[in-house]
Amino acid sequence: MSTSPQQRRPQHYGTHQGNRADTTGGGMAMISAPYNFVPLSDRVFLPDWSQQVSHDIPFKDGLSGELHYTLIAETPLLVGGRQTRANNGNPGEVRPFRLPDGSYAIPGSSMKGLLRSVMEIAAFGRMSKVDEVRPGLRDISKADSVYATRIRGQVQTGFLRRRADGGQEIVPCQMLRLNHRDLETALRIDSPIFQARWSVAKKYSEWKRLCQQRGRDPLTLSFDLGHPDATKLFNGSHQGVPVFTGQISDSTSKNGKHRDFVFYPPESQQPAIPVPPEAWRDFLRIHGDEDGKPDMSWPGYWKAQYQAGAKVPVFYLQDGPLLRIGLAYMPKLAGDFSTRDLICHSSPVHRQEPGAQNGYDLADLLFGAINSQNQADALRGRVSCEMARAKGQPGPKAQPPTILNSPKPSYFPNYLTQPVDPHSWKLKKDQYVTYIRTDAACAPTLRGFKRYPVRPLADAQVQELTDQQRENRSVQVRLHTLPPQTRFEGRIVFHNLKPVELGALLWVLTWGGKAGLRHSLGMGKPFGFGQVRIELQADRSRLIPNDPAEPEAALTPERIEQLMRAFVQTMTEQIPQWERSPQILNLLAMANPQSATQLPAGMELRHMRLDSKQHVNEFQAAKKDKLVLPDYAVATGALDASSFRPARGKPCTASQPHAASASVSAPTTAPAKPAEPAFKETEEEWTNVVLTWNKGNRSLKATAAQQGTATANQADADKLLAMLPQEQRDKLKKKGELKGAQATVTIKGNYYTLIRLAWPGTS
Repeated sequence: MSTSPQQRRPQHYGTHQGNRADTTGGGMAMISAPYNFVPLSDRVFLPDWSQQVSHDIPFKDGLSGELHYTLIAETPLLVGGRQTRANNGNPGEVRPFRLPDGSYAIPGSSMKGLLRSVMEIAAFGRMSKVDEVRPGLRDISKADSVYATRIRGQVQTGFLRRRADGGQEIVPCQMLRLNHRDLETALRIDSPIFQARWSVAKKYSEWKRLCQQRGRDPLTLSFDLGHPDATKLFNGSHQGVPVFTGQISDSTSKNGKHRDFVFYPPESQQPAIPVPPEAWRDFLRIHGDEDGKPDMSWPGYWKAQYQAGAKVPVFYLQDGPLLRIGLAYMPKLAGDFSTRDLICHSSPVHRQEPGAQNGYDLADLLFGAINSQNQADALRGRVSCEMARAKGQPGPKAQPPTILNSPKPSYFPNYLTQPVDPHSWKLKKDQYVTYIRTDAACAPTLRGFKRYPVRPLADAQVQELTDQQRENRSVQVRLHTLPPQTRFEGRIVFHNLKPVELGALLWVLTWGGKAGLRHSLGMGKPFGFGQVRIELQADRSRLIPNDPAEPEAALTPERIEQLMRAFVQTMTEQIPQWERSPQILNLLAMANPQSATQLPAGMELRHMRLDSKQHVNEFQAAKKDKLVLPDYAVATGALDASSFRPARGKPCTASQPHAASASVSAPTTAPAKPAEPAFKETEEEWTNVVLTWNKGNRSLKATAAQQGTATANQADADKLLAMLPQEQRDKLKKKGELKGAQATVTIKGNYYTLIRLAWPGTS
């Protein structure tokens, strides 16, 4: 990194004056977040033995047994049990999970989730545990933003209503603006009619009060047509419905919001527009239907009106096949791409359901899998985690009240892969990649698996609330955490695992034997809570071979190392330079508390601040400065910035192959490959390439860490080998691997073909 590590301070530190003065107009050095991402790979490892896995038919080299372990909390720990909601001005409470006898414990499901989440990354599994949503976008930071360009001149108005069959439709209408100064004159009031930061519910309540005091009907408004504002309010020849949206600013300030709307019938009646189910789902999610926040327009006001049979004034766009509906003149747009579309852009293999046709990844094989389309493809797990019980009687500690923020994937500077300079972490281009399709970003990708980097014990504490957050006790919560050094003892039972599978489990439990690394468990991860380490109790563990000719063996340190080495070797064969891949470097960096001490100045493990009363909006400031959340391995020095390569997506189509080159080990029963999609063929020059020669089938592969893997068929392999100098050619044939070559590769869709080889320094 070109920046030096910051001077030590608590990682939750978020009220320093250095950034505060600039948090509405830019001037931020880096984006801060308590989370980061392990990059999503375009390669998925599907073991070739996955079709042979069974509980009933043992592998000849299979192993069964049990692993006893001690789990030690390194920071305050809370695996949630009894919870109470905030009430009467008191914050909510979350206390640790307890058994009926009063002892503290960690459910087996929590341990299974911990292990599986690491296994999916370390073993290059599918990223499949993701909800199918289209994140909303409302970006008014620039007049020429992707969002502004998409909606300019396209927004229409109408009334959303429920049909007799329970569906929804929009009745189109026309709209004029309502100037607040004109409303104040018509109602004969001397002060601003609406105050800054008033919600929709508060504005309608005030409007109703003022109208009733003056004998006016709050549901209708007479006016004359003007441009752009309605005139002769309460005395005009047209009838309409006053429509108010949230008051985000002081209406009397420069650039403050001082207009709302009046909706009125069109000159000629237009047919109602049916709302497709997917558009309705997008609308509800984007507008917080599940969040229930009272300051939001839908849950705070319009939802109850709609359920009571009222018509809801909406702003909508008919954007090709998509209908996008909002509650403001600059409405949130549901993305062109869903979260699963973006994952597919990395590799369509990620989206395949596990089963006989598509294969299983290593996490599926150990912990089980389900297939929503074919129950016969469901797979029982062969690893079972039992309840882990606390030793002694640790005493919980009540933490200061806080807010459990839920990061939103709609914040694209963090969640989407961006064209970024890895030295400054600013955009290389003028526009961010978003969930909206553009010519420059037709196949955006997700950053990857979200993780919460660990940190030293001194930095593990709740983030200080802003002044505005302190006022809202109804969303605050108090976490009751068990103290550091609380110890739990548990057992993991495994059945019929191949040595490489047991090696994978041991690698995940112990981080490959690397001392000082930590797992994350339970609640409060954004504050550094829940950091644990796991120590195996080898003397109590059992290892029982399936082969009756082999005796039961002790799980000695040497045996553990042998098994983990089998896993590492398998992964290295499938993913060249696996241990130095961006995925593993990021995973390990986020598990190392010392990495947090190496973050560059301005990058902190905390939520960014948003406080309208203090005019602080770090989210907006970061976008104004074109910042991107840094890659954690690069930011902490685990990966050199010059080696950083943002992932490149490829469009997903219905005809894309199920077992594409993105799958490094296709299932043995893979279906016939469909016709290749019509992608434009491009050519790339790769450097520092690792060549792999398979003497048995005379195949040649070329792998570059960031670009991918290209192959050559038997007919071309010998011709390509002949392009190398004799010394390198002999070395490759003898050892099966050669590092440092140069390669020319053609790319067409998901297919990478090796067409030329060269060796540096030779002609």
